[in-house]
Amino acid sequence: MSWREMQVGDKACAQLEDELLFCEECRLYFRDSCPHHGAPTFVPDRMVLVCEPSRALRTLPEGLAVKERPQGGLGVWCTVTVVPRGCIFGPFDGDVLTDRNDCTVYSWALRENGSYYYMDASDETKANWMRYVACASSEEEHNMTVFQYRGKIYYRTCQTIAAGNELLVWIGEEYARTLGLKLGEHFKYEFGEKELLMKLFQDLQTKVPKEMSSHKKAQGQRNCRDFVASIIQTHECSLRREVPGVLREGTRNNLVSLGRAQSRYWTFFGFQGDALGRILDKTKIICKLCGVRLSYSGNTTNLRQHLIYKHRQEYNQLVGVTPSTQKETQDHPARTSMVMTTPVGRTTRAISDFIVTDLLPLRTIEGEGFVQMMSVLEPTYKIPTVTFFAQTVLRDMYAQAKLRVMDSMKSQRHCTVSIDLWKHEQSRSYVTVSAHQVDSAFDLRNYVLSTRAVGEEGAAEKVRAALLDVANEWSIGDRTWLSVMASNVEVRMAVTKLGWKTLPCIGHALQNCVDSALQQPPILRTLARCKRLMENVSSCPALSDKVGSSEVLHKFQCKTFPAGSVKWFSTYDLLQNLQDHRSFLDGVSQELQGLRDEDWQVVQEITGILKPLAIATSTLTKERFSSLSLVKPVVTSLIYKHLATNEGDSELAHDVKQAIRTDLDQWYADREVNRVLNLACALDPRFRGLDFLSQVEKVETFHALRQETAQLARLQPQPGDPEMSSCGPEPAKRPRPDSGIEFLLGDLCNVRSASVNSVNQQAEQEISGFQTSEVAALCQDPLQWWKAHHTQYPLLATAARKLLAVPATAVPGTWIFTQAGQDVYGKRSDLAPEHVDMLVFMHGNHTSA
Repeated sequence: MSWREMQVGDKACAQLEDELLFCEECRLYFRDSCPHHGAPTFVPDRMVLVCEPSRALRTLPEGLAVKERPQGGLGVWCTVTVVPRGCIFGPFDGDVLTDRNDCTVYSWALRENGSYYYMDASDETKANWMRYVACASSEEEHNMTVFQYRGKIYYRTCQTIAAGNELLVWIGEEYARTLGLKLGEHFKYEFGEKELLMKLFQDLQTKVPKEMSSHKKAQGQRNCRDFVASIIQTHECSLRREVPGVLREGTRNNLVSLGRAQSRYWTFFGFQGDALGRILDKTKIICKLCGVRLSYSGNTTNLRQHLIYKHRQEYNQLVGVTPSTQKETQDHPARTSMVMTTPVGRTTRAISDFIVTDLLPLRTIEGEGFVQMMSVLEPTYKIPTVTFFAQTVLRDMYAQAKLRVMDSMKSQRHCTVSIDLWKHEQSRSYVTVSAHQVDSAFDLRNYVLSTRAVGEEGAAEKVRAALLDVANEWSIGDRTWLSVMASNVEVRMAVTKLGWKTLPCIGHALQNCVDSALQQPPILRTLARCKRLMENVSSCPALSDKVGSSEVLHKFQCKTFPAGSVKWFSTYDLLQNLQDHRSFLDGVSQELQGLRDEDWQVVQEITGILKPLAIATSTLTKERFSSLSLVKPVVTSLIYKHLATNEGDSELAHDVKQAIRTDLDQWYADREVNRVLNLACALDPRFRGLDFLSQVEKVETFHALRQETAQLARLQPQPGDPEMSSCGPEPAKRPRPDSGIEFLLGDLCNVRSASVNSVNQQAEQEISGFQTSEVAALCQDPLQWWKAHHTQYPLLATAARKLLAVPATAVPGTWIFTQAGQDVYGKRSDLAPEHVDMLVFMHGNHTSA
């Protein structure tokens, strides 16, 4: 065999190995998931943006600690009870180096298409915690091994690591083959300290084969990734290495096919046989195209994946893919896989999107109906395991989505969070935190951040710890100035301990006020008769025969709400339905034991009271998250206009109105809450006149707005603002002696700097101009108005981004006032606890995209 043929064969083997993982238990290579032990455990880093200070330390996973080593320098120690064998950490982060002279003790070499380059973790703002893992000094000492997987460096635990033990990594046979090291039959792949390995790199690189050396000279200039090629090509000229999974020379002629095989993939595969055609090993299958050995466990999954990744042309011919389809896949590789993630097929990705979009438990893919449907839609597709979806496909999607959200949030100075405490079907409580911001383009961004378990009761201290953990994870602790939540005592206490201001959720406030007011005995008796009447209409055979296919009966039955619904908005729809069909019901009252006159009177009064409340909730559900600026006008109009008592009200109507007004007024009695509500209204072009406030409240609000605007301007001046130069550092000036008037009256008159005056003056001017400009229509989106006018009022625009980002509700309005909320919480409670955070995050940010 020629040297060139050996080189091509070895490169093919290296490319294959880059796609394989190693099982420490059965000591075999596999793709994606071990046939006997399932998918490996990948331990993710803590998510920290690149170039953040101390990024390397902050990425350290839970259960590990960085400490000083007795030998000097830093190392990583295990702090949990045990880290099992086979856990995979990574990938190793850092800068890509193209010059071997820049290589440091924090560098590893990687192979790609026959070329080599280094990944260096010297820069702590770009590296991760793996830079601190020390290298073992001997084979007996190490408990981790380094290897390359899909173009990245990972560490795998090759021994169980108990608490208090240091993590020590070193090169093994796997990584040695990646570097092309074949130094003899009994060579041990261990080199002591890292400096010795680096020296070996240097020595090997000087041994450039003559063929390669002359070839490089002819080119005149080396490619940036060919600089390490000479290291490996020196050894490629020597003995051919024996890579697990690669067929030895001369064995392809003894392949035996599976006699009962029906799958078309067997066209290219067979078992190793002896001279008599007997199968020697049924656990290994051999590719007839390239000679690679694959694990065989009774199905064709490995066969199909090998053809897809290594022999795409033969696979396309086998399954009948047209050239146009193949070209489309080549032109748009992002449709089949994503950069820096585990490559997955189109069908697997579609299933993942299906799970995320509909917020379904992962066990759905194991259901008999789902399996049967997939067998019809794509007969040759083998559904991966739940473990593979959870730990590989969805984990990659989750990591990428998380980075996108972090990147979107990093430039925002102020952040508002909403807190949702909900129950899981397994008697667990969870708290979900969402963030709300208005970006520089004046688009509202709502992100689901994290979901944390807080025990069965959701005690205040557990909630506080969970919120603090989320704030640290997303680096929003210092930026969060306001939180919106439901009326939960534990959550309120927890948020108060964190120092965040709180606002009540308008949706839950209306819900509690109205539901409480409807608990009066006359109303409950009437509602019980109404429900019984509706049940009789739906189940009475005599009535159905009498009216036949009456359109009125059909409409009435279609509008009947499910039994057990106690929310007031459902009650309003039920009573409105009865009123609309009263003439029909009166005509059949003898058969149905219909409502009496006093019952119809109660129905009419309650419907009239609930109508403005229903319109208010409809207004709050037009957007996924309505702006806080709607709260004060809506509450004020309800209390002082639509729910105001009058002489014509019955005693029942008077009591219901008064109860709702009193409770609603108490929800928003806090002075600080009202200050925030009024500021939001003052920045909304629809309500900037503040006509629903008293004169005293108007003056206080405009004064607070001027202070807020000036403070924001001094903290974060916008490029191009007139005060930009005055807010920045001023050139040093020679001190001059105080004049006599300054000496006598300076402290008394509180002389201020020109920069402070200029900011306050501009804020005053912008507020005055904003108040006298044309009022926007009530149906106009305030953020769209600011998008068009932010350059006219730059200081106010900054305040508008902060205040108008605050949502009126803690969760999307439809979750509170429609059946959608019960559906969402029902789906959440059906998720496996270990998947709750990941799936709720991806579903929430998928629907908000």
